[in-house]
Amino acid sequence: MDLQMKAILFDLDGTLLNTLSSISTAFNQALEQMGYPQHSTEQYRYFIGDGVFQCARRCLPVKEANKATIARLVELERIEYQKSWHQQVQPYDGVADLLVEIGKRKLSTAVLTNKDQQAAEQCVQRFFPSHEFSHILGYDGTRPHKPDPTGGNWILEKLGIDEKHAMMVGDTAVDILTGKACKMRAVGVLWGFREAAELNEAGADHIIQQPCELLALL
Repeated sequence: MDLQMKAILFDLDGTLLNTLSSISTAFNQALEQMGYPQHSTEQYRYFIGDGVFQCARRCLPVKEANKATIARLVELERIEYQKSWHQQVQPYDGVADLLVEIGKRKLSTAVLTNKDQQAAEQCVQRFFPSHEFSHILGYDGTRPHKPDPTGGNWILEKLGIDEKHAMMVGDTAVDILTGKACKMRAVGVLWGFREAAELNEAGADHIIQQPCELLALL
């Protein structure tokens, strides 16, 4: 590549960790408590990615998706998620080895996710205890969700790295659009929750099928 990468910003759900079952379980339990229909785990592939409030909206019947009902569903989901956030979760094959190699190359890494801040920190600390991410930036209400560039730009500023030497890596259009909004290289991954067509349509600079393929782009 013509530009050497110095920083990699990773999405979390669907990129570093397979959290689909844990998220679907928490939402379905919350929906059941509220008397609403539940959804298959596969359906949640397309519900998640834009933050907990958008996921809640997509879970609810259209006529019930008002602000108050969404807020209540999110409240219940967060309670349920805290009971079982670590269950049915695992890093994708090859991710741990990728992080080891990135560490050897002395590249800066960060997590930029629409997941709630506390949940993001819990997941990263539990499942990647030996890798030091410079920043773990989730949603805490102080910044907009991705694809707004605020979070990504904040990380790059803190790292002191020009966007031309950074990349955003993720499994959804939201991640690709985030990279584009921050003027970073945008890399889509196919082991997560979405398909190549979505990533291409969003304008991915590269699409990879296995974590080790990212090394050739650095």
